[in-house]
Amino acid sequence: MPAPSAFDPAALLRLLPRALAQRLDLHWLAECASTNDEAMRLPLPEPERLSVVGADRQTRGRGRQARVWQSWPGASLTFSCLFAFPAGTTLEALPLAVGAALARGLQALGAAEVGLKWPNDVLIAGAKVAGVLIEAQSRSTAPIRVVVGVGLNLDLPPDFHPEGGLPATALARHLSPLPPRDALLAALLERLDAVRAAYLAGHGFAPWQEQWNALDAYRGLPVAVRDGERELVGIAAGVDETGRLLLDTAGGHIACCVGDVSLRPLA
Repeated sequence: MPAPSAFDPAALLRLLPRALAQRLDLHWLAECASTNDEAMRLPLPEPERLSVVGADRQTRGRGRQARVWQSWPGASLTFSCLFAFPAGTTLEALPLAVGAALARGLQALGAAEVGLKWPNDVLIAGAKVAGVLIEAQSRSTAPIRVVVGVGLNLDLPPDFHPEGGLPATALARHLSPLPPRDALLAALLERLDAVRAAYLAGHGFAPWQEQWNALDAYRGLPVAVRDGERELVGIAAGVDETGRLLLDTAGGHIACCVGDVSLRPLA
């Protein structure tokens, strides 16, 4: 495990496009329970602004389906973005758009073999390197408060055992030298801001569908999708314009909704 490296907010601002740096409200903490919780407490930003909470260490980070997201000082990049979307914005496919944006950011930094696992895992060489947790609060007329939480493994302890069965990896195993956290965050924020802008413009997931399908690590492979007690088996066939996973099954073509649904590859 590396020694903790200082995060440099000034370096981050220098690395971002000037227009984005001027719209960014950054809150960086040495430690917190959850960056999502901290972001949810912030005042709702103007739609064009991007509020970000990051932490050197989370003590109670979490992922989908009540899983724990572990982090270590100097070996993780954990942050949350707070977006304000108009009431009625369709958000079901937002995790997929965010995943595609993160994957493209890692590719821009030089990472190879980057892929996506529906609906919200970012992979390198088939192992999980980053996860996404999106939480929203909305009322019928007020803007929707949306927090996009991201956890990226920079390094892992040798005895680390991930939850959920998917093998884990770390960026340090695939990028040498590993960029500093401010450079990593700059690359990811630039692309996440593009997601924010697409949803504000009413385009939703549409601009990201083709990119997501190009990065789908399981497309064309046999998979099982579990929704509660029901399990569907078929060949993964990408996602549609609403982010639904498409399955070719013995009974025909099926679209699986995003939600508390899990996918696993079949041997």
